[in-house]
Amino acid sequence: MKKFNMKVVLSAVLVLSMVLIAGCSSSPDTTLGKIEEEGTMTFAMTGQYPPFNFINEDGDIDGFDIDIAKAIAAEMGVEAEPITTAWDGIIGGLESKRFDMIIGSMAVTPERLEKVAFSDPYYYDGAQFFVPMNSDIESIEDVNGGTVGVVTGTTFHDALSEMDNVGEIMQFESDVDNFMALGQGRMDGLVTAKFVGLQAPEKYDVQIQPAGSLLYDEEIAIAIRQEDEDLLNAVNEALATIIDNGTYEEISNKWFGLNILEK
Repeated sequence: MKKFNMKVVLSAVLVLSMVLIAGCSSSPDTTLGKIEEEGTMTFAMTGQYPPFNFINEDGDIDGFDIDIAKAIAAEMGVEAEPITTAWDGIIGGLESKRFDMIIGSMAVTPERLEKVAFSDPYYYDGAQFFVPMNSDIESIEDVNGGTVGVVTGTTFHDALSEMDNVGEIMQFESDVDNFMALGQGRMDGLVTAKFVGLQAPEKYDVQIQPAGSLLYDEEIAIAIRQEDEDLLNAVNEALATIIDNGTYEEISNKWFGLNILEK
């Protein structure tokens, strides 16, 4: 009967262990590998979309999106680093690798899916038409040749462009400017996300109200480069964890008083 060479056996076990350990971590050549190696996950938003992302009184970036990003990063064992950028070029910034992902309340659309991959939805929202409190306009259908404001590059802008009854579309870089213009009487109404518009009277002291029902529903998700499949899986896993352990609901209640992931 042949005897095993103990040194050979130990060497084989050591090699196998190294292979298994290597398989548990991501390649440093991938975005996920870079994130794990550097300990930092960069994400983009405008910083002008309250209460989802905005600059607070202390000059810091704050909001629901920021808290969600921090919670996801914590589950991944890294730090979240926000980067503000203009909405109109935010997908281009992701494609050119200026940041790792977009956590900035981006709606999933067929057009965007041609350029980026999306995580599972992290909340549900919809397009809402808002008017001044003293307006007699009851819905966007009542705008006959009037002026409606919107942020450039949004799905809301695309929807307005298809409405024949809207005479002029005023475009803004942020909803903050959009709200201010409506408060100044420069237009008949504006279109933005339901939750954003409902927070405007308290946040910006503009007397506006929703008019009519939602124009359409939206799924809001995290945008990631299409080639970063391992990062997408890691983000989805972290998102599922914070939903299951109650962290998500705690964050949502902090900003809205309800769970905005529930339809």
